[in-house]
Amino acid sequence: MELELITRRPAAPRPDSPRLLLVHGICVGAWVWDEHVLPWFADAGFEVHALSLRGHGGSGGRERLNDWRLADYTEDLRTTIARLGDGPLVVVGHSLGGAVVQDWIRSGGHAAGVALLASVPPWGLAYSAWQMMLSSPDLFQQLARLSFAEPRTLDPDVMRRHLFSDDLPDADYARFARRVQGESRHVGIELQGWRPFAPMPWQAPPVFVLGGEDDRFIRPDAVRGTATYFGVKPHLVPQLAHALMLDPHWEDAARPLLDWILKLPA
Repeated sequence: MELELITRRPAAPRPDSPRLLLVHGICVGAWVWDEHVLPWFADAGFEVHALSLRGHGGSGGRERLNDWRLADYTEDLRTTIARLGDGPLVVVGHSLGGAVVQDWIRSGGHAAGVALLASVPPWGLAYSAWQMMLSSPDLFQQLARLSFAEPRTLDPDVMRRHLFSDDLPDADYARFARRVQGESRHVGIELQGWRPFAPMPWQAPPVFVLGGEDDRFIRPDAVRGTATYFGVKPHLVPQLAHALMLDPHWEDAARPLLDWILKLPA
């Protein structure tokens, strides 16, 4: 399986810094990191990579998207890390990508650290979906349609309102909407928690947990719960919504992540 890997290297490398590998969420690809986050971390002195899971972005397997399972995405991460070779590595997962990272640790993966950003919590999304059904029924209805409809057919006003902060420019949302795609039905079911994917807390390397206070997908209580599970303090960013790497407030998430990486043991 050919996997897309977008790489940005620093003009002035930071001495003894780990490399970073970023894993995206549902219905997108590595491209979501490349507008702001990849160049920002490269400017900070890091070699940084973003992976497109199979069936996403520029990776192969789009024609078989509904065949893929979480274990397949985990294998993509494992394969990519082997491709990067030896040396300290921090693995960052957003939303679905956070579940992939957790599953990789559960199956024996090792890293200098992992960061879970607006991540699927260790127990899955079933409780979050129930909360969404009660508090944001319009969003719940749109997401329920993803099992049989393309994202481009969803209500753009509902998705924009719940994915991004209110001050996102119209052109930025239009550019995002043109690139979203479908997601595997199998993975959508597995993410509810029916298939265990989280490691035992003591299996994990140093963990950083961050979310947005305005995230209606992965709400702050889920972020706090994930942090409690791994025995760390959560970092909740005011005014930040779910699509945090493209949100107008993206840098408010990138800065604390950078601060945490700089404090990791060399």
